[in-house]
Amino acid sequence: MIFSISTIVLVSGILLSLYSGAADITAGDIRAALLNFDASDNVHVIINEIRLPRALAAAVVGAAFSVSGAVMQAMTRNPLAEPGLLGINSGALFFLTIAFSFFPHLPYLYLVLLSFAGVLFSALIVFAAVYFSKSRMTPLKLILAGVAVTLFFSSLSAALQVYFDVGQEIAFWSAGAIQNIDWHNLLIITPWFIIGMIMVMLISSNLTAISLNEETAISLGIHMTRTRIIALLAVVISAGLAVSAVGAVAFVGLITPHITRKIAGSDYKVILPLSGVLGAVLVVYSDLAARSLFAPVEIPVAVLIALIGVPFFLYLAGRVRHEI
Repeated sequence: MIFSISTIVLVSGILLSLYSGAADITAGDIRAALLNFDASDNVHVIINEIRLPRALAAAVVGAAFSVSGAVMQAMTRNPLAEPGLLGINSGALFFLTIAFSFFPHLPYLYLVLLSFAGVLFSALIVFAAVYFSKSRMTPLKLILAGVAVTLFFSSLSAALQVYFDVGQEIAFWSAGAIQNIDWHNLLIITPWFIIGMIMVMLISSNLTAISLNEETAISLGIHMTRTRIIALLAVVISAGLAVSAVGAVAFVGLITPHITRKIAGSDYKVILPLSGVLGAVLVVYSDLAARSLFAPVEIPVAVLIALIGVPFFLYLAGRVRHEI
């Protein structure tokens, strides 16, 4: 029931996104553009080539961050965990800073590919640091390695931004550049998100056991290292490409998995898909608000989500501290 309602809310948000903007568009325009596209009609072009891919990208990105956050919280048994713990945000930021510093006129697609290379590079360092340590892989080691990699790449990025004066370009990316998405970019990130989703759904039962108690999971015969590697690869693939395409939209992977667990309980066969839908709802409506509140001026979508995310994070942090 909740899943159906959430899906209806998501579809409604996407349709509202097709209406919203500077151009005056009617329901008839949307129907005609979707069913009988005319490339010579400016309204059809606005709907099909700008607003629709942007709305769908917001949905995919929100789902990717949210599902990745749910996986990270299950693996670390930490309600404050989110994909950025793997250092993917800082790795993407570092490679983008290099691109803006030394190759300032690269096309957007190349920037996406470079930032994803940064995601892979930073995640590889985290994995190597944890996997080749003297004892077994643990959530604490993963978090510490991620924090160390994040601080390292963030420091290097800050130094390059100051020296080459590219802070403004980086700030634009960091604020969530969903408006840059077109069909080509969307067709790149969506299949990989689906692959990541399939990977985590295949281990959803393992994630349920691990999220409750690691000792119980081991007693059930779950291969912990293999499960963690599959889960972390899925996070890197789905969230990493989302970060590369639209920037570091923080807090989505923190807020929605927590709300989903309150609604759906502890079964990750339910938590993962519902988290995806709720994450998509959050980003689609945030992007809609970012375009509409002070039109024609747009607010960065990451700023709006942060206005919700920061108080939510402080609330969760207070609860975790109280429980400890």
